[in-house]
Amino acid sequence: MRMLQSYKSRKYLLRILLSITFLMVIVLFLSSTVLHYSSETRVVQMQKEANRKVMNQINHNITYMQEIVKNQALTIYNDNQIFFTLMSSQQQEDMDIINGMRLMSKAQEASNFLHSIMIYNGHMDKIYALGDLADNMKDHDKAEAMAVMLQNETKIPQMQLLPMNFSKRENSVDFFSLVIYESFSDKNDHESALVLNVKPEWIFDNLNAVNDFAIPGESDVFIIDQSGNLVLSGSEQNIPELNGLTEALSNHQSKNKDKFGFFSRSFGNSGKYMVSYMEMGVGGWNVISIQPYDAVLGGIYEMRMTSVYVIVCFLILSVAVSIIMAHKLYKPVEQMLAGIRTHAGEESDGMKRGKDELSYVTNVYSDMAQKLSLVTNEQDKQKNIIHNYHLRSIITGSSSYSQDGFRNCVEQNGLAIATDGVFLLVVIKIDNYADFIARTSENERRLYSFAISNIASEIMSPSPFRSETADMRSDHLVMILSVEAGTEAHYQDAVSHLKKLQEVVLSYYKLSLTMTISKFIPSHDSITEQYNLVLHNSMYKLILGKKEIITPDRVKTNNERFEYSFPADQEKKLIEAIKTNDLEAMESSAGLILAQVTAYHYDHILHGILHLVDIIKSTIRDINKNRIASVPVDLNALSRQVLEKETMEEIEQLIVQVCREIHEKLKDSEQDKNAVLMDAIKEIVATNYDDMNLSLQAIATMLRMTPAYVGRMFKQSEFVSVGEYINEVRLSHALEYLETKNFSIKEIMELVGYLNESTFFKLFKKKYGVTPKEYRLKRNIS
Repeated sequence: MRMLQSYKSRKYLLRILLSITFLMVIVLFLSSTVLHYSSETRVVQMQKEANRKVMNQINHNITYMQEIVKNQALTIYNDNQIFFTLMSSQQQEDMDIINGMRLMSKAQEASNFLHSIMIYNGHMDKIYALGDLADNMKDHDKAEAMAVMLQNETKIPQMQLLPMNFSKRENSVDFFSLVIYESFSDKNDHESALVLNVKPEWIFDNLNAVNDFAIPGESDVFIIDQSGNLVLSGSEQNIPELNGLTEALSNHQSKNKDKFGFFSRSFGNSGKYMVSYMEMGVGGWNVISIQPYDAVLGGIYEMRMTSVYVIVCFLILSVAVSIIMAHKLYKPVEQMLAGIRTHAGEESDGMKRGKDELSYVTNVYSDMAQKLSLVTNEQDKQKNIIHNYHLRSIITGSSSYSQDGFRNCVEQNGLAIATDGVFLLVVIKIDNYADFIARTSENERRLYSFAISNIASEIMSPSPFRSETADMRSDHLVMILSVEAGTEAHYQDAVSHLKKLQEVVLSYYKLSLTMTISKFIPSHDSITEQYNLVLHNSMYKLILGKKEIITPDRVKTNNERFEYSFPADQEKKLIEAIKTNDLEAMESSAGLILAQVTAYHYDHILHGILHLVDIIKSTIRDINKNRIASVPVDLNALSRQVLEKETMEEIEQLIVQVCREIHEKLKDSEQDKNAVLMDAIKEIVATNYDDMNLSLQAIATMLRMTPAYVGRMFKQSEFVSVGEYINEVRLSHALEYLETKNFSIKEIMELVGYLNESTFFKLFKKKYGVTPKEYRLKRNIS
């Protein structure tokens, strides 16, 4: 039990044992299978060739025996003393007959294979028989039966051995007969015939002699005719079902064109047999050899059982050897496991975590590698933090370092900076930084910064510059390039490498970079001053665009232009365009303002942009003060939106978008304003239609607008004048009073705001076709 428990705990050892044993079993099984199959195939092939030779020998023997019988028959037939005495149509003397019978008897005695000799005289209808068919013999009735056959009009085939079974026994032959008629014509006209009957034992002995070369007692060689009837057999007890054999033989002969054939088949309950056959030249017979399949392959089966015993013994021996080998192979593994447990501080059952010893080792190694990786990453992180700290200290406080202090800082921290050379500072900014912040986490941004730093080092390595890149923990990186001596060629070389850096980062990370490079810095103590200047110059991405390399020469003009003058004429045009809702003028004025302010210092550019925003905001506020309905444009966030844009092109697009929004809102507001004005006028008329002083002038006074503007706007909107609309309302109310009230015409006229009766009557008849009195009269009549 302890040994079994030991093996269960040593899973790798158990796997080795099982693998070796399984491999040996597979090899032995495959090799024995191939061996037995090839042996069986070879034995069957050898038996086939042996049977072919037997068939040939049987065919030769039977053909030769037939020739012997034929020659004997011809000898007797050609003996005139026998032929004319016994077969002629003339009556013969008794002595001649006796003499002929004596000669025929000598011929029979000379041939021990003859069963009997018979002459049938068809002319006289007499039988002359010797041997077992003689008159005084028990088989004489068979002679008479033979005579009947010879009397048939159709002749029996001549000069062939024919099996005769007059006793009617199944699968039996009384004798083989060879017949010679007087003539060889097909028609029998009472012809005489000579018949030689051969003992079947003579042929049986030949078959048995050949059969002794096969498998005595279990195989058989026999002959069947064309109809499938059994002609001759050496041992009938070994013959399988004859009908099944005949059918199988017929099927195989139909596919096989050779005289010799060989096949294997099971016949009913008789088992499986090997069948060999050959077509003979005697009477259309087929000689067939039947051999039990198991008897033929008995030696192979015995060898198979012997090999099984050998394999089992070998397997037992090999398992014992494999156990010894596995223990020797496992010993180093066991020593390794002991060492791992000792160093890992685990007990012996620590292996339970894995499926086997190798899994346990893998798990331990994985844990140790993970711990080592954490320690290494932490060390690298600390090292990078210190490295980046010193770079940032040099960039932001270079003046605090003496020459020796600067050199010591570079050497002690392994910074790739040439302390005795000149320097270039490059500020690297990621374009569309707000979107970049929105779609990345802080860790991802650190990885991107790390990747850009590594790519920069790789790209600058073939150049004469030494490079270091610092992450300034804001929106930019700073690269310090140092070289022994700074020339214009070196400067252009640095710019070309920076362009390559932009292309690589864009290709791999889909990030667009804008870089700002300083002029050559002669000493380390000016690095911080130049850093502030380069950082300022990087702001000019606003006018130069993204994915650019900004050099001091490209922004020199802007930096020197400190005087500032906002384009007042364009300011007035912009205000007027907004008030008049002229979109084309708005876009043109805003574009000209932006184009003019880009020529100034960055501070003035920023001031000009914000001033442009204030102009738009204040103009909209002024418009809303004098309007009934305010323009629904939200410009509160416009200043912030402008400051978030990175280029002047983006700012211009934003301003154009705002102008178009103002235009649409003002357009909609004008339509809303007209609708409000119309509603106000209609409400005043509906409320004050009974006031005789109600007119366009009175309504304009109420609305604090000029009568001309109110009249024009109402006419454009309603297609009638204000006065006509007042009359429409008054007359409709007068009609209502006539239909529902019993007031007098004069009272109704005053109620609806008319002072002059003739004017009222005239307007009423013009609208309704009748005077007020006539309308009331008709109404009352109807």
